Amino acid sequence: MKSLIPWKRRSDNGGSTALAERPRDMLTAMRRELDSLFERFFGDWPMSAGRDWPMTGWGFDVEDKENELIVRADAPGFEPNDFNVEIVGDNLVLKAEHKEEEEKGNGYRYRHGSLYRTVSLPHGVESDKIDARYHNGVLEVHVPKGEEAKGKRITVKAV
Repeated sequence: MKSLIPWKRRSDNGGSTALAERPRDMLTAMRRELDSLFERFFGDWPMSAGRDWPMTGWGFDVEDKENELIVRADAPGFEPNDFNVEIVGDNLVLKAEHKEEEEKGNGYRYRHGSLYRTVSLPHGVESDKIDARYHNGVLEVHVPKGEEAKGKRITVKAV
């Protein structure tokens, strides 16, 4: 029954908080150390847009029009030649990578950003006519549909 009693945590200044920690609980100590490690490493994750490097995630949208699919991905901070857009099987693969090295004072500053996204495509797209553009931080890929990919509307009848 003793193991069901909550234990107290000690504050950083040596005093105790409302609950007291059991010093022989190794899992608690290990958990605290791992939490501290992740907090130091990922403390401001994901990075905010106000920083000097783009956010870690893409705003992503797929619009299905009658004659084409339009894939839009927010990717600020990149250049058009940083992107690799390709068809792999029935997937549209969007990749971007940007590395930068800057000398600052007595040292160097390194920045690296990479993004990866995959979109499943329907059978019958015209992969040889795909058009990709990058403007104002947005990658836009137009994927024309062939007759097979356009589909057919089926009328629903009342019974």
